[in-house]
Amino acid sequence: MRDVPIPSYSLIETSIGSDPAIVVINSALRTFRGRNAFPWHLRIGINCKLQGLNGMPTNEEIDTLVRLEEMIALAIEADRNTIFLARITARGERALLFRVHDPEVADQILKRLTALPDSLREWEYQMEYDVDWILAKPEMDLLAAPSRSNPP
Repeated sequence: MRDVPIPSYSLIETSIGSDPAIVVINSALRTFRGRNAFPWHLRIGINCKLQGLNGMPTNEEIDTLVRLEEMIALAIEADRNTIFLARITARGERALLFRVHDPEVADQILKRLTALPDSLREWEYQMEYDVDWILAKPEMDLLAAPSRSNPP
């Protein structure tokens, strides 16, 4: 069984260009020593239907997104094959980032989920080999920014 850290979450309000962004990061990964066991970067993009100002989801949309996110996370995290890295909400999209041990296992689960006929929202995913965690650097760098993270 792979060791995974007990998650600890940081909520960061930031921006992407001139648009607001809300980022939730698993700050336990900042000092995680088992990174080499999770060399794949998984990004799941979910299109937001109901948007308020600046492309941020409405409260009703957030409820739908949370249900979909929980379904996806429960499926792919069940066997400790993935670790939650971050959730980014901005510009009419919710992006979920994970680190993956075995990409074939994750791909099989995600293909099965995307084939379900009653998905709550349109979503897609991509996985890239990233042994040095370069693709996770933007989120990890947000944790190092002074006075920007708040414990939940």
